Amino acid sequence: MGAALAYAQTPEVIQQRLELVSRNLDQRRTTLESLFRQVGCATTEESVPHSREPNILCALDPENAGTIVVGGHFDFVDRGTGAVDDWSGVALLPSLYQSLKDRPLRHRFLFIAFAGEEEGLFGSKQYVRALSKEEKTGTRAMINLECLGLTTPKVWRSRANPKLFAAYVQAAAAAHIPAEVMDVDKLGDDDSHPFLNAGIPVLTIHSVTDANAGLLHSAGDNLKAINPRDYYDAYRLAATYLAYLDSKLE
Repeated sequence: MGAALAYAQTPEVIQQRLELVSRNLDQRRTTLESLFRQVGCATTEESVPHSREPNILCALDPENAGTIVVGGHFDFVDRGTGAVDDWSGVALLPSLYQSLKDRPLRHRFLFIAFAGEEEGLFGSKQYVRALSKEEKTGTRAMINLECLGLTTPKVWRSRANPKLFAAYVQAAAAAHIPAEVMDVDKLGDDDSHPFLNAGIPVLTIHSVTDANAGLLHSAGDNLKAINPRDYYDAYRLAATYLAYLDSKLE
């Protein structure tokens, strides 16, 4: 599986997209919409109560049965640049769209840049709240990308669905990246939680450890904190994982 997957972007392009981070929230939204257009996806918006920004959605193969949601958030705490939390996650969404768009797919993929995560998971709560019963049942997985590139990619295992975690281990082996685990229950929350509460299988990929958690929501959250090699590995692993899920999930 891993050898057959052609990564859509080089390390240089992945790094360039990361470096487009802005401390202006409107600019972050505009940049994401521009990146999605560049890779061929017309975005839609979903209004979010208690947030002046909407969720930004990009659908791939919308006629396919069963949805895999891939998300990150574009808001940030205004103490650093929010490069880690969570531009690092959300900036990968257009590249992951590229990694899948030329493959024959079995599922609908929905890439969502959530608004209002830092203020109370407002964007992800609104998305889940708006789902019909049938849409909830048809959502096979929610993969959350949060705070990447500080270290080797890790999984929040205590929250992860067992089948999604088993698939992650397989994808990590195919990508020749260690399948590391770091539970962050005591460090905060993320946009996977509303999906989990709705009975939707979730898995969060991150890079937070006890040693680096202190830089989040601080002036230390900037581009210098992100290791380019670890960040590109996060992209490679996520791309491999999503392709693997598409082939294995019902």
